[in-house]
Amino acid sequence: MDNDIDRDILNNAKYIIQYFNAYGAEVTNLKLEKLLYFLEAIYMVATNDDNLFLDDFTAWNFGPVSIKVYNQYRKFGNLPIELDNNISIPDTNLPYITKLYDLFKDYSVLDLVSLSHMSDSPWFKINEQYFEKIPHNIIINKHETREWFRSIIVESE
Repeated sequence: MDNDIDRDILNNAKYIIQYFNAYGAEVTNLKLEKLLYFLEAIYMVATNDDNLFLDDFTAWNFGPVSIKVYNQYRKFGNLPIELDNNISIPDTNLPYITKLYDLFKDYSVLDLVSLSHMSDSPWFKINEQYFEKIPHNIIINKHETREWFRSIIVESE
């Protein structure tokens, strides 16, 4: 576990928005949710750590959601999120956010939703279990997320 890493999901969310916007990529609330989910997966695979964030992701109809982040940015609806100020984040977080950008910069929000809904993904298994009527309080297992993401990286190499 890296003690220098910023594990605050809202700080990471703000930095992702800022980072993607700096390169001309707009971020909506739905896209942000998927990017945060994949950021944690990237981190967990790279470090074999149990989590990046202290917050959980829950399974909603459009995939993994951090309720804290959703509540923070839902006022934007499906419009791009705009921030008023810059945020800095520890250098230890930057390689993972840079990797996230490199992997997903060209993905649309629908591409990210499709990726999180892939057959055998942790979200997919929950969706099947509840017959496509997922209650809002079902937490996605982080260990399963790490192992699923590790498997799709290996398959693509």
